[in-house]
Parts: sequence; C-alpha cells; structure tokens
Amino acid sequence: MVFLAGELVYKVKKPVDLGFLDFTTLEKRRTDCEDEVRLNRRLAPTVYLGVVPITREGDGLRIGGGGPAVEYAVRMKRLPEEARLSAAIARGEVDRHEIEALGRRIAGFHRSAATSDEIARYGRFEVVAGNARENFAQTERFQGQTVSHPVWRRLRALTESALREHHDLIGNRARAGVTRDTHGDLHLDHVYRFPDRQPPEDLVVIDCLEFNARFRYADPVADVAFLAMDLAFRGYGALAGPFTDAYFEAADDAEGRTLLPFYFAYRAIVRGKVESFELDENEVPEGQRWQDLQRARAHFLLALGALAPPSERPCLVLAAGLPASGKSLLAKGLAREAGFDHVRSDDVRKRLAGIAPDESAAAPLDQGLYTPEWRERVYAVCLERAEEALFEGRRVVVDATFQEEAKRRAFLDAARAWGVPAVVLVCEAPAEEIRRRMEQRAARPGVSDAGQEIYEAVKKRWEEPRPRPDVTLRTIDTGGSPSKSRRQALEALHTAGLA
Repeated sequence: MVFLAGELVYKVKKPVDLGFLDFTTLEKRRTDCEDEVRLNRRLAPTVYLGVVPITREGDGLRIGGGGPAVEYAVRMKRLPEEARLSAAIARGEVDRHEIEALGRRIAGFHRSAATSDEIARYGRFEVVAGNARENFAQTERFQGQTVSHPVWRRLRALTESALREHHDLIGNRARAGVTRDTHGDLHLDHVYRFPDRQPPEDLVVIDCLEFNARFRYADPVADVAFLAMDLAFRGYGALAGPFTDAYFEAADDAEGRTLLPFYFAYRAIVRGKVESFELDENEVPEGQRWQDLQRARAHFLLALGALAPPSERPCLVLAAGLPASGKSLLAKGLAREAGFDHVRSDDVRKRLAGIAPDESAAAPLDQGLYTPEWRERVYAVCLERAEEALFEGRRVVVDATFQEEAKRRAFLDAARAWGVPAVVLVCEAPAEEIRRRMEQRAARPGVSDAGQEIYEAVKKRWEEPRPRPDVTLRTIDTGGSPSKSRRQALEALHTAGLA
C-alpha cells in the first residue's frame, strides 16, 4: 500500500504470502522494508529516506511515534510524475543520446553490483531454465484468455529451443561470475530523469525487486532486456537499439548480446503472466481489468516476435492505395509467399451485403455499399478479423484503400496495442496503367466495383500517410510486374525484421 503525503511517500507491505514473497509477520515486513531501502539506494541514493515504525498512540496510529510498533513503512521522497522516463519519451523530450547515457549508467551499476558464489548460483542454467519454465506452468490456465493456445504452445517450444541453444553460454557466464545482484524490475516507469541536475542525480531508478533474490540475482542481460522490452512494448522500439548498443559497449559484453532475445522474451512473458494474475484480483477495477487483459495479450505476442524467426513473427501490414493500384495483387502475393492471412475490404463488403464476390454492387462514391456508414462497417470488420488473427499469433495483410489517415491510424494503433510490428505499403502505379486496368476490369468484372469515376473521386480525397516512429512506411511501385512489386514489399518487411 502506497500513501502519498505531500512531498513524502510511505510504502507499507501487505501481510500476504504469494509464494515468491512472504510478508506474513511483522518482522518479515520490517526486514523487507530495510532491504528495499538498502538496495534501492544503489540507484536512487537520495530518494529512499529510511524505515519508520507505525506506532499505536491512544486510539490511533502515528508514523514514527513512541508507542509499540504495529507496522513498518519505507519513507521516500515523492518524485514528480512528469519526471518519469516514460512520460518524457511520450512528450518527445528524450533523444538517442540520453537513452545511450542511460545504457552506460546501467552498465556502470552492474559493474559495481555485488557478486559472490551464492549470487552466481542463481545464474546457473538449471535456475534460469526453471524460471523460464515456471512461466508456462503458471500461465497454462490462461490459454484462450490472455494468450491463445497456438501462441502459448509456440512460445514454450521456442523457449525450450533457446535454452538448448544457450545452455553452455548461460552456464559458463555463471561460472565466470557474471551473475550480479541486479535491479530486477527495470522498466520505464521506474526511471526518472532530472536533466537540470548533475550526475548521478540526473537519472534515478527506483523500486528494485527486493523481496526475492531468485529474481534479482541474475545475468545483467536480464535487466537490460527488461527495459529494452518495455521500450518496444510502448512503441518506442527505435530507442531500444541505442540503449542496448550503448550498454553492451560500455559493459564490454559482446557475448551477452546473444542472450538478449531470450531474456527479452522472458521479461515479456513475465509481464504477461503478472497481468494475467491481476485478472483474478477482486480489488482490481473493471476498467483496469480490461487494460490488464489487453496488455497481457500484447506482452505474449511481443515475446513471440522476439523468439520466432523473422518470417514467422506476428505483424500487421496495410496494403493501401487508390483503386486499381495493384494492392490486392500484392496482398495475395504476400499471403502466398510470406505466410500472411489476407483480409480484403472488397470481399468483406460483399459478404456483409450477402452477395456473391463477383456480383456487381457498383455505385457512385457515397452511395449504395459505398456510403460513409458502409465504409465504417467494412473497416470495423476488417480490423476485427485482423485482431482475431493476431491473437492467434498470425501475420495479417489488410488490403483496402485506406484513403484517410484516421482509418490507417486505427489499424496502426491496434498493432501497437497488440504488441506487433506494423508496416504500411502504399501502392502506386502510373495513370496510364490505371486506365488500362480499369478497362480490363470493365470487361471482366470481379470483386472490386471501382471504375474510373470512383478512382478520380477517391484520388481527390486521398490523404498522404504521416510517418510514425513505430511504423515502417514504404511506397511500392506497382506499375511493373507483380514479382517486382513483391520484391519491394519483401524488402520493406526485411527492414522491419519480418522477412
């Protein structure tokens, strides 16, 4: 329980036994409070002020009174919410130089962190493997809720494969004394920045995992992976690379980098597990429960993306463009050659209307099946189908005009919420090629009803895509052969780590 009191914070441990922590006696709670202060002063020396008793005074309680202690609390300085690193990144105030400085700071912390034979014992392969396998034992019952059956099974198999691959490296690093008394809970909300202060007060990291040595005594890469994972989860993956690069250079730990994907996925699974557990807590409000559900699903998919080969990573691709620009042909090619589920807006529209795919429903723009209301309905179903596939860990390409930025944004925001990469492929072809295709379409009607008149109307309404740091945006020249267009698209997927 956290009590905010002006410029101070008081943290009181609940008298619970959760298996991985035991606070059932007053003495155990006092000891943990002392451990929390001692360990967190390593990265936040001026924030943790000490442990104070809560005493009984007459009919009430007093912090630091003279009566018998009935509880203990950690006393801290209250840090401003706007100083959180997560908030600063969201405001666009953090550049790669600052995130690199954080990487070097964490490397220095790990160099000076305690190590011993007892600490090294927790870095042995059997302990690391046990921690990883415990995640699956504890999340099996959440299959179908916070993680789909296919994703859970794939994650478990890929985790076992990574453990086999890194068996010797994990063991050798433990024997070499690499294991450290780390932070253990190094994510963005625990990092605060004060750019107007001199180091080390410019970067403060709080709330280490003090209550369980098994999760804190670890290979330092496990700490680094947590923050890199959290950056990616929040859509700031472009900062994860500079952070890890600066860390491994400062730590002079090239071999440790090879363990980053394993620990990245491990940390994401742990977050998904914790968020799954919270669904069982009656005290969690309904709105928070929905957020926990969404975040858990995203963390499991993020873990899958870290461990799966590039060509099997779940993702969302938008094949956008004007009518007859070749987006459907491109999407079909990606479905065939790169393992994508193909969601086509023209097909969805016909199915919703209850007519055959090749039956004409041609109408002027904003009439018939092409009114704004119909467009909203079609895009909503396309998004629903895409999300169903993502939950199963599949790769999805949505083939639609996406003429409005708001439509694209809805899908891209969904990809971010699901923890998967997003790619926008804008298909463009010369005007004379568009006319030729329109003539062919008039002679052989198909799923698409758009003619030259619709093309011109949509072209006038076209809104250029806005770049986003969490999205790969590419223009695909579809005026040539389909194979040439597919090669361009596959190059864009390769850039995004998806091919």
